[in-house]
Amino acid sequence: MSGLAAARALKATGHQAVIFEKNDHVGGRIAIRRIGGYVFDSGASDLVPRGHALEQVMLHELDTSDLIKIEKPLYMHASLRPIMPEGRGGPERYTYRSGNNRLPELLAADLDVRLNQQIETLEKLPSGSYKVLAEEYDAVILTPPIPQTATILWSVSESRPFANARYRPCLSIMLGFALQLKEVHYHALLDPEQRHPLMWLSLESVKSPNRAPEGHTAMVVQLSPSYSLANFAAPEERIIGDTLDYITWLYGKEWDKPEVSVVKRWKYSQPDSVALFDTVNEPGQKLIVSGDGVVAGRAENAYDSGLKAAGLLTGPAALEAAG
Repeated sequence: MSGLAAARALKATGHQAVIFEKNDHVGGRIAIRRIGGYVFDSGASDLVPRGHALEQVMLHELDTSDLIKIEKPLYMHASLRPIMPEGRGGPERYTYRSGNNRLPELLAADLDVRLNQQIETLEKLPSGSYKVLAEEYDAVILTPPIPQTATILWSVSESRPFANARYRPCLSIMLGFALQLKEVHYHALLDPEQRHPLMWLSLESVKSPNRAPEGHTAMVVQLSPSYSLANFAAPEERIIGDTLDYITWLYGKEWDKPEVSVVKRWKYSQPDSVALFDTVNEPGQKLIVSGDGVVAGRAENAYDSGLKAAGLLTGPAALEAAG
């Protein structure tokens, strides 16, 4: 999201920008999995722009035909006991019917994106420019998680004050059931204290239409940082078995046999603590570090950091003039 934001801003101010993406799709941890008739948001479960720059872009600049506001609220849970939120239930949350990866796809539509490009090293030229995969660029913005960014920086004998940036792992389990879930009052459950292994449960087919075949139910469970760290390399069968114990506790013993069950292992799911953008990047630098590791672990924050990175190269006034 940070790289997409930076590239869009640079293009708007008349610069040429290229995105090198190691995966076969854009969006990073805004990712989906399609299995049979199920669609799962395997990474970011919802989009909460809440006054950030992404709100204007998402709601007023990009195509909104696939975008919906999630109607049912987010509930907390204490030891798997759902708790109704007080008041209005928090900020407005959005999703895309086809999956949240639709957002980065829309952002990337008019950009020069090179997929399946693994960047492990840079070359700094005597002129002060940088060579990336045999092509020369005046500046580079690095947006991977901080541990991967640090390795790339070392390739040009640079380091930045990253000591405060730490990431949590996350095991994300996608479940599809040939069962219809009874009416619930929430679209997701969250354990804010992270004491229970089930940190987050998203009822995908409640959150959005078209996420499961008729009469079926799609869910995504994200397990707590402590469980994920202790079991990151555990066999998939054990992780799924533990997860189904929690699902059957919530909804009944008949929910113990999903027809689809997949584990996604996110090594760097979100930063628990971050380095500060202004500490990591000094004015005048042409090698800039951006992304959630220098701001905060949500899509709207990462997008903000990309705009800030572009502003270091063009000047804030140029970005404002470009809208």
